[in-house]
This record gives sequence, C-alpha cells and structure tokens, in this order.
Amino acid sequence: SVKVSVFEVFTRNGEMSETENLSLKIKKRPRKLDYLYIALSELIGTAILLFLNCMGNTMGIQGAISSMHVSFNSGLAVTAVIQIFGHVSGAHVNPAVTLSAFILNEITPVQVPLYLIPQIVGCIMGVGLQLLVTPRQHINVVGHGVCVTAPHADITDWQALGIETILSAILVFSVCASWDSRNSDKTDSVPLKIGLVVGVLNLAACAYTGASMNPVRSFGPAVWSSDYSSQWVYWVGPTIGSLIATYTYKYTFLKMNP
Repeated sequence: SVKVSVFEVFTRNGEMSETENLSLKIKKRPRKLDYLYIALSELIGTAILLFLNCMGNTMGIQGAISSMHVSFNSGLAVTAVIQIFGHVSGAHVNPAVTLSAFILNEITPVQVPLYLIPQIVGCIMGVGLQLLVTPRQHINVVGHGVCVTAPHADITDWQALGIETILSAILVFSVCASWDSRNSDKTDSVPLKIGLVVGVLNLAACAYTGASMNPVRSFGPAVWSSDYSSQWVYWVGPTIGSLIATYTYKYTFLKMNP
C-alpha cells in the first residue's frame, strides 16, 4: 500500500501534481487491509504503552518510586511505541491525539473508530498483562490500585480537570507541530521529541493528577482495579485540551503552504 503524509501532498508553489493528487486519493481511500494494520498497531501499541507504564510504576518490586522515575518511564514508553508503530498508524495510542488528527484531516471519519476501539481494548489488555506477571503481594500496595491515576487528596476534581486540560493541550500542541509541513524534514526525531514532552509534563504534574493526558491510560487500570473515582476528569480534561490546542494551532499557526 502507499502511505502518504500530509507533508508530501503539497509542492512548493502550493499546486498538486497528478502523481501527488493520486497519492492523496490513495491516502483518503486506503485498502481494507490497511484498516486492519491501523487497528492492530493501535491495539498492540496501546497495550505496550500501558504495560510499560504500569510495569515501571509498580511499587514494592522496585521499592519507593520517585517522580523522576515515573516521568522517565512514561516518556520513554511513549518514545518506544511511536518508534515501533509511528509509520504504520501514526501511533496515536491516545483518543485525544486521534481527535486532533481527525480535526486536522490527518485521518478520515471512517478511520476514527479503527483508532478508538483498539485503544480502549488495548489499554485493558496491557494492564491485564502487567497484572499477570506481577507478584500478587505487590498488586494493591497503593490506595487506588496499581497504576490507577487519581487526583491528589489535597486538590479537588475541578482543579485536577484544569491540570489535565492544560497538560493535554501542551501535549497535543507538540503533536500538531510534528504534523506541520514546516517540520517535514525533522520526522526522524519525532519519537524522542514527543517522549521528552510527555516526560517533562509528568515531572511537572504527576504528583497532582498522575499526569495522564490520555483517557485510556487512566481507563485500563480503572477497569482492573474497579476504581472509577474521578475517572471523568481523565476523559473530559484531555478532550478539552485537545480541542483547544488543535483549533488554536489550526487557525493560528498552521501554514500548509509556507
């Protein structure tokens, strides 16, 4: 199959050649097999993301875990997943990123469920695999269960919502920048760049909310722990943050024909 990025569609003078026009049509109408590739990569990618995140954040096995440890683990997990699946599906592994991609026409309406459904299933699979290989005595060593994100006891859900919204907006801003045609010659470093962004956002706020920025990052552990307290924060916050960042970037910074 032919995969065409948005960077390859436009020529320097803003005109599309016949070849590029054909490539754009191929992108908009992928083969049925491509749908399977997208779904599989998002399923496996999300499972890997949750497995690595939760494996690295399980207390007891490694003793006390610092915020630095959590942040590096989260950032490097994202880097690994993007490196593996970025060329297949874009490695969204996050409904907030998929929403942004849809708004910016990086994916079609038909493709949206091929991202969202595997992400939801994958997050449950990833946490389940982590629990399977974790000694039972270390599964519930923290109040909310292994890997569950929850607001700190000293902040309200509304404050947590504000934090998750801001963090998610910053993350989606960085993703939008990576899709910008002006960065088309810098794509090799995208996995590391996005991973570093996730890392620094975790350093800033993991003690406040867990710095989820990803609904499925919070949903998978909640399912296995049967702990849905404040779960709405981790769906509403990233969604609002994604909308703010995407529309701001689209109508303020995005230049398709620099």
